[in-house]
Amino acid sequence: MHGQQHAVVAGTRPKEQAVTIDSTGPASVSRPSFYTAAETAQILRLDESTLYRHLRNGSFPGLKIGGRYVVPGAVLDRLIEDVLVTGRCVDLGGWTEKWRHEQIAALARIAAADVELSGGVA
Repeated sequence: MHGQQHAVVAGTRPKEQAVTIDSTGPASVSRPSFYTAAETAQILRLDESTLYRHLRNGSFPGLKIGGRYVVPGAVLDRLIEDVLVTGRCVDLGGWTEKWRHEQIAALARIAAADVELSGGVA
């Protein structure tokens, strides 16, 4: 693309990130869809065993594939956004419970809309 430069920035994370610099706006960082438990712990400045404990007991949203845990980047984005919006400390247990209820409600709305569409009159 015209007007863009690509650079690789080595951060504190174990893997390098591609950074796109657009001459018309600020730099944007390409982020993975999922983070490993080790990457997530490093981002949150937690001991890895602490994160694993929260993943195992369900107080932190994640995905277990076989014996490996990964955390969706969207979860970290949402957690950070909620901390910034509230402007105060967010209790992880309460945040996860609220997040889980919002996800269930969103799925229920989708299911209800699907039933209305498939059961509608043509």
